[in-house]
Amino acid sequence: MEAIRIEDAWKTFRRGKTKRGDLRQNFSYWWDSLWNSTEEFNALEAINLQIEQGEIIGLLGPNGAGKSTLLKLLSRITYPTKGRLTVNGTLSSLLEVGIGFHPELTGRDNIYLNGVIHGMSRKEIDKKFDSIVAFSGLEDYLDTPIKRFSSGMYVRLAFSVAAHLDSDILLLDEVLGVGDLEFKRKSLAKLKETVVDGRTIIIVSHQLEVLKELCDKGVYLDQGRIKQVGKIDEVIDFYVNDHEVKTGPDLSHRKDRQGNGKVMIAAIRFTDQSGQYIPEVHSGQYVKIQIQLSSTEPVLHNLEIRLDVLDKMGQQWLVFSNNVSDGMIESANGQSVLECTIPKFPLAAGHYIMNVSLNENKQRSDLIQDAFRFTVLPGNFYSTGRTPDFSKGVLTEYHWGVKK
Repeated sequence: MEAIRIEDAWKTFRRGKTKRGDLRQNFSYWWDSLWNSTEEFNALEAINLQIEQGEIIGLLGPNGAGKSTLLKLLSRITYPTKGRLTVNGTLSSLLEVGIGFHPELTGRDNIYLNGVIHGMSRKEIDKKFDSIVAFSGLEDYLDTPIKRFSSGMYVRLAFSVAAHLDSDILLLDEVLGVGDLEFKRKSLAKLKETVVDGRTIIIVSHQLEVLKELCDKGVYLDQGRIKQVGKIDEVIDFYVNDHEVKTGPDLSHRKDRQGNGKVMIAAIRFTDQSGQYIPEVHSGQYVKIQIQLSSTEPVLHNLEIRLDVLDKMGQQWLVFSNNVSDGMIESANGQSVLECTIPKFPLAAGHYIMNVSLNENKQRSDLIQDAFRFTVLPGNFYSTGRTPDFSKGVLTEYHWGVKK
């Protein structure tokens, strides 16, 4: 039986040009934007897909590929610009941390609130309450307002409610990217158990090993289009070997640069210890950040490279600067690759943004804000299999013991 059918679905958004000034100028920019200063772009183009009841579908692709937009269409959070989506059966979704929760209410109250939002009756919630709490592992925090919860605790509570729903279709967006390894294993086991009962699951994740373990079928999205559909192993192999995935983000087309342009940043990528490109990073992983330069100059002098790592709210977490750690790079050719080696990547799981700047002979040559967006996945930083219960932050090496 068919659970979902998507026929020639498109989603178009309008993108405005942001300008700032005084109140009069802002009003003028806004008025002009109604007529002249907006452009349209397609987040999804010509999506055709059929999903059978009981299938577990892994939706994969780079950031900005349209994965989350597709889930929002299926959830009726937004609607297609054109095309048709047919959903047979009840549907529930867990798309963002905190959706369906009230920060002032306790964990106990939010289980009931979230359950009701997803269509459960109070009687049904009462029946499943103990199981939901036990699965979440948050028994000691039930009567704490969830505004004091970490993002990891949010996800554990939300996933526990969602996993106990009786909906026919469940949509999950990166929910297994937060939390410790033990909870992830429990979650995978629970998802496998629910599929035995005929539930259909669509899951978005950058964790390819999770998709490989859990899913039957994969869908690879890139730039709003489906590039590959098939068995999950085959789709993952195609994704990993695709040109854009192997090389990392290309910055040569970026026009929003600052600097004299004598030498420009052409690309950024993460590699592992062997120099192989990796599309995402695990906490504690050995990582090299490679910066490809582009210049017509045969020799460059006194290079300073700086990488600023921020979260989506603009809070800064890390700075990688050769001027601080090693001093200026005295000379390089115009097509050099600058490489930053990080023995244990020190960020906890979460989504991050990287700004990149480059000086040559103490002159600003290139600066790109929001040059690179990347995901950090849970890893074994402390060699214990456990990770801190929060969605972002800096990890550091330390050890506890009894003073002798």
